[in-house]
Amino acid sequence: MSNELNPLSRLVASIPHDPMLDFLDKVGPVKNLIDLGFGDPDFAVGQTTKEAFKQSIDADHSHYADGQGILPLRQAACHFYNDKYACDIQGPDDILVTVGAAESINLALMAIVNPHDGVMIVEPEYSQYSNSVLLAGGQKVPVDTAANNFKLTPELIQQTYDQAIAQGIKVIAIIVNYPNNPTGVSYSLDELTALAHVFEKLNLWVLSDEIYAEQTFKGSHHSLYAIIPERTILITGLSKSHSMTGYRLGFVIAHGAVMTAMRKIQDTLVTCVATPIQEAAAAALTLDPDAGIKTRSRYLTRVSKVAHALTDLGFQADIPTGAFYVWAKIPDKFGDDAFPFCVELAQKAGVQIFPGSIFSDTAKAYVRISCAGADQDLDTAISRLSAYLKKLA
Repeated sequence: MSNELNPLSRLVASIPHDPMLDFLDKVGPVKNLIDLGFGDPDFAVGQTTKEAFKQSIDADHSHYADGQGILPLRQAACHFYNDKYACDIQGPDDILVTVGAAESINLALMAIVNPHDGVMIVEPEYSQYSNSVLLAGGQKVPVDTAANNFKLTPELIQQTYDQAIAQGIKVIAIIVNYPNNPTGVSYSLDELTALAHVFEKLNLWVLSDEIYAEQTFKGSHHSLYAIIPERTILITGLSKSHSMTGYRLGFVIAHGAVMTAMRKIQDTLVTCVATPIQEAAAAALTLDPDAGIKTRSRYLTRVSKVAHALTDLGFQADIPTGAFYVWAKIPDKFGDDAFPFCVELAQKAGVQIFPGSIFSDTAKAYVRISCAGADQDLDTAISRLSAYLKKLA
């Protein structure tokens, strides 16, 4: 009789290692490293939010909450997204409180994907999307925007869809993220309306990740949920708007059968989000709804400073229209793959930025610089980068 254990899940084995972690493994430990890789805001959580969190603990609100989310929080979220973005959410039953936007993405995909269904993912992409599609049993259909200045168009959607169908892939959904991580690209109302028409024509579910909505620098943010609510699953949360990354508080917004399905999965995975976190989030939305507006100008100042500095150093960099990243092409003398450049920059200059290959195979010559950190760190990083490049000249 063999004592060998049965093999692990083939599904999980098919999921690649996170490319961000691969990069960090390659860099290794570096003393005094300035991290401009991760998008973790340095701003403090609002005082009223922190007080609500502490009061919830002191009041012994330590028991199970409603699995869909406490009603005051869902009501507050309903008002917040309706008032800010005219989403026309019908009521709190169309909102599910999740453990960050990351869980929202997985719940949505698990609810709509059948084995081998194709899910279009706009590239460059936040790397979790691909793995979440695989975990749901689907297959990724990349929509490469590199040749179009990293912007999605109706023609590009149709072309990618037709190619997938020709390969025998049943395409059922698309994941759109705007303002985009990593490129900072966003869309006008006219552009979104044109995209919505093709989504309807192709009968696609739309997972619209709008977590960076409050960091829109040019024009106003418009939600796809306000345009095509019947097929849009809105992914959002308070990590970026209220600098609450560690609270892990997200929302997935939808209605009808897909919400019922996501609630089933939520009950199985986490039961409910911690009550004090939910009460803190309700306070954030009701007492500090403009937290994102308060930090927006600071982010714009940061990304502008970094984009200008990189341009002066020979990079191709524009000020993003949203989010708090600068997406830049490395100087030609470093070739068309930024991975080794980023590794050496971290190891020899003590500045960590992410290579474009983390986000798309067709964006290897680019880098993403997070401007979510402290102003002093950004200034020091620019100085170190400048000195490093001078040594190589």
